[in-house]
Amino acid sequence: MVASIPRPPYTDYAKMARYLTHMSLWGVMGTTSIATGLPWTNVVDLSDGPVCNSTGRLFYYLTTMDETARDAAENPKVSFTVAEASLGCGGTDAEDPTCAKMTVVGDLAPVSDDEADYAIEMLASRHPAIKSWPPNHGFKPYELKIDSLNLLDFYGGLHQVDVDEYFSASLTCSSSESSSLQQQA
Repeated sequence: MVASIPRPPYTDYAKMARYLTHMSLWGVMGTTSIATGLPWTNVVDLSDGPVCNSTGRLFYYLTTMDETARDAAENPKVSFTVAEASLGCGGTDAEDPTCAKMTVVGDLAPVSDDEADYAIEMLASRHPAIKSWPPNHGFKPYELKIDSLNLLDFYGGLHQVDVDEYFSASLTCSSSESSSLQQQA
């Protein structure tokens, strides 16, 4: 799956940001704990659409049995970090600036009822196991409404990626990869 979309050049910041959010299956979400008032992080699944069909929208499947959703209900401002290290990064150390990483900041909220089925479809395309998670645990789709994207993908420091440029960036698959990957998804 990693090789389905070529890695963009490090100078194409918006495309690199889309690449990271699309190719990553999970990341680390940070909230402010309602229990302690201290920072809290948690690993969560991510999907922005089926392989080779990136929407740029960041969907999660969360339950209020977990601190992340409970914290966000009180203070929706969260951070979400993805790292190319989860994709292998060609053997480069995870902290090396050439191994791209990005922190997205925004407001996390449950998806509206009229978009819930769509969001679940996007999530299940990358995480089919969610279909069998216990219904009595109250999982539901959430979306992170993006305020800022903070990307490090090479030496020289952090880059702020414009949100509109992020959503305008497109990722491409070769037609043979795209059709075979979409059939597998």
